[in-house]
Amino acid sequence: MAPEPSSAVPTIPYGSAVPANVDVPAIVRDLKAQGVYGPPAQIPALQQVVADAKAKGHDIKVVVLTDKQPFFTYYRDIALAVQPQTGGTVIVLGPDSVGSSGPEFSRVVQEEASQNLTLTDPPGAARQMVDQLTSPHTNWTVITIVLTLFVLLAAVGARLVSRRRAAAVPAAASPGAADAVDEATASTDD
Repeated sequence: MAPEPSSAVPTIPYGSAVPANVDVPAIVRDLKAQGVYGPPAQIPALQQVVADAKAKGHDIKVVVLTDKQPFFTYYRDIALAVQPQTGGTVIVLGPDSVGSSGPEFSRVVQEEASQNLTLTDPPGAARQMVDQLTSPHTNWTVITIVLTLFVLLAAVGARLVSRRRAAAVPAAASPGAADAVDEATASTDD
């Protein structure tokens, strides 16, 4: 029988958990009202990041936590708990890690964008991550499909050329063919 989840850490999808020191209802309320949640001194800079993203057509919300979480996975867990209630892409920045959740960007793009952020400056880190999320990305799936088709077509083409050459060589190399060429040449000389 599976152990019951702790009442201090409510569970959310995928076995994730939100620590008791995180006030999810307050985060949701602030995100719905102003698109950001964090220390009052950082709110204007965070709102500018959100407004810039919105001007580019992206619905991004930013949460800044001042307390370190016991596990780095909690930052994503918090984003997973908040995002269904607020929509958009939710970025959760902490003193030591970052997490995000949202349907607009793939998990790979979100993970890449969360690398090497300056977490000592949360508004700057939010801008870095939004810039990474919204920059053009190479679609490796399309490139792989195109290259695979090119190699396949080249292989088929090479096989057809080799079959034609193989069919042409025996006819010219057979002894009867050489005699026929000699007779044809002799009859045209007369």
